[in-house]
Amino acid sequence: MRTESFWNLRREIESIHRELRRRRDERLRSKAKPLDLVEWTEANRVLKGEPFSFQDRPYLLPLYRDTSSHIIVVKGRQIELTEWIVSWLLQNLTTFSHTVGIYTAPRADQVRRFSRDRMRKAIKDAPLLRHNLEVAREEEGKEAITRIPFSNDSLLYMYSAWGDFSAIRNIPADFAAIDEMQDVQAEAIPVIESALSHSKHRRMIMVGTASEAGSQFSKLWEQSTMCEWDQEAQTWIAQKPENHPYSGYHFTQEMAPWIRTLSPSDPNSIEAKRLRWSERRFLNEVLGLFYAGMAKPLLPEDLLRCRAFELSMMNRLTPPFRSYMGVDWGGGIGRTVVWIMALDEWNRWRLLYVHRFTEKDLMRQAEVVSNLIPLFNVKQCVADLGYGAVQVSELQKKHASTVLGCSYVQRPDKPLERKERVEFGERIVQPHMQADRSFYIEKAIELIKRIDPKGNHFPMLQLPWAEPTRIEWIIDQFTCIERETVEMQSGRRYPRYLHPEGTEDHAFHAFIYALIAREASQMYGEFSMGPLFG
Repeated sequence: MRTESFWNLRREIESIHRELRRRRDERLRSKAKPLDLVEWTEANRVLKGEPFSFQDRPYLLPLYRDTSSHIIVVKGRQIELTEWIVSWLLQNLTTFSHTVGIYTAPRADQVRRFSRDRMRKAIKDAPLLRHNLEVAREEEGKEAITRIPFSNDSLLYMYSAWGDFSAIRNIPADFAAIDEMQDVQAEAIPVIESALSHSKHRRMIMVGTASEAGSQFSKLWEQSTMCEWDQEAQTWIAQKPENHPYSGYHFTQEMAPWIRTLSPSDPNSIEAKRLRWSERRFLNEVLGLFYAGMAKPLLPEDLLRCRAFELSMMNRLTPPFRSYMGVDWGGGIGRTVVWIMALDEWNRWRLLYVHRFTEKDLMRQAEVVSNLIPLFNVKQCVADLGYGAVQVSELQKKHASTVLGCSYVQRPDKPLERKERVEFGERIVQPHMQADRSFYIEKAIELIKRIDPKGNHFPMLQLPWAEPTRIEWIIDQFTCIERETVEMQSGRRYPRYLHPEGTEDHAFHAFIYALIAREASQMYGEFSMGPLFG
């Protein structure tokens, strides 16, 4: 009993101390001249155990001191601008009491990393700020990922733009930071503008890596002052000073002293990247330039229109309903993807289950796929033969023609054909489909981007979005594909699709194989599939 009383008394004393400290901080703020963001950062931020320094980074000072209501930054990778976002939010929220800040990035994992590795670490490492984490623990009982309360009654909310965007609509905010802007859907800006509309501060910053010319992000950039850094004059020069909606800054790796001074033989040097990287990747990630080469047929916003927030991933499908499966054998950890879907009452494809394997053993992967076929009452499965000839053969021993192999060809006049594989000169009856790659890629794109007769978006793919963290990874694997036009030997021009080095498109092709599975069953099957519901 005495022990319990002691701890209750201790907690009460600590609470009183925090309240006194809060009142002291407020008195000091009311008397002191507000610091600009540069002074505040130097006084409060600590990086790697040392006070934050702007040494050799003169290009950062004007950005930090810019008090415009809207700032947009287009950048290459690894330019230290996440630290600017952290300082900008912390300074505003600790300087102005009873205010609300919002941080948003496309994916939930990006938000978690920012919350844990950047924002909370910045608070913990700064002696003048760390008491705010004590306030957060007392109020929340634990360190919540999406919410940080401050000792001056300010609040910071951190939400995923893809998964939790509806939550942002209901938060009256004063300050908003949008990160990874190149992947945020177009509707984000008006929604956040609305959230800020009743604030006397009403400030917003947007930061993203350059992506495709003509994208929503590039259009916003063109509405800004489009400032470029003049290295000789050590100043920013506005390319469009007449533009007022956004104060804009363009950062490249050529400005960063820790990259600019590397030896050309260093694999991280700009010269080495210029030789090794594709044109798109070099322009986007090193020079921070929008790429106007090959077209991107699918953008994140196209996939985000497919979200069905009320639907969850399923763990089985019982008769009489049937499903279709596609498997893309990636040949490595996290690369093989299995995709299972069925038609709903609107004749739309509903994704029931998608999984990327952490298991590297391809035969073990095949065993898991084999178990999923009866579990989801799969009528037809199509799996690629590129990395999967042996796995497909093993699956066919158990499931016969329910499993078909598939290889891509370039044959627009006959987009799908059933073949018998020939090995070592002997004819072996092994069901095998040949599909025109570009034809089915374009078919998949059209289903996702379908427009109804009234001109409204009506995507024919439904993604179960009740648990975004289980599925949001597929968006990168759909939107990485690029289109170019090549000339065939006949002289006919033919669209060809590929994905840049360093990206993966296995989920997209697993979806395509599931589409081929449905068409193969219609061409050669004994019965057609009914709707999932109805």
